[in-house]
Amino acid sequence: MRGERKKFLVIEKLSEILETIIKGEVVFTILNVSLPQKGGVMKVYLSIFPDEKAETIIKELNKESAKIKNELKNKIYLRYLPKKIVFKYSSDLKEAQIIDKILKEEKEGL
Repeated sequence: MRGERKKFLVIEKLSEILETIIKGEVVFTILNVSLPQKGGVMKVYLSIFPDEKAETIIKELNKESAKIKNELKNKIYLRYLPKKIVFKYSSDLKEAQIIDKILKEEKEGL
């Protein structure tokens, strides 16, 4: 449970950071985050609408990866900070809706 809670906190803080970078161009949801054990690569899977802008947004986020990592470091304590954050596109909208619902429930429970 503790690992899941940290994962959802990372998703929440990353969403805040990405909103400032993407700035309303598209609608996005973070579907999943793979947290590395010891300074590995953190993979962030995003659902992006409209799909036509997904490739451009993913390229922009990967280009800003170091900046995003530093902002995340300032917002949340991670025992092992990832060496790199890699953003990947996923078109699984149903999973995005489930994650969004869980995050809202988690936020209301705090």
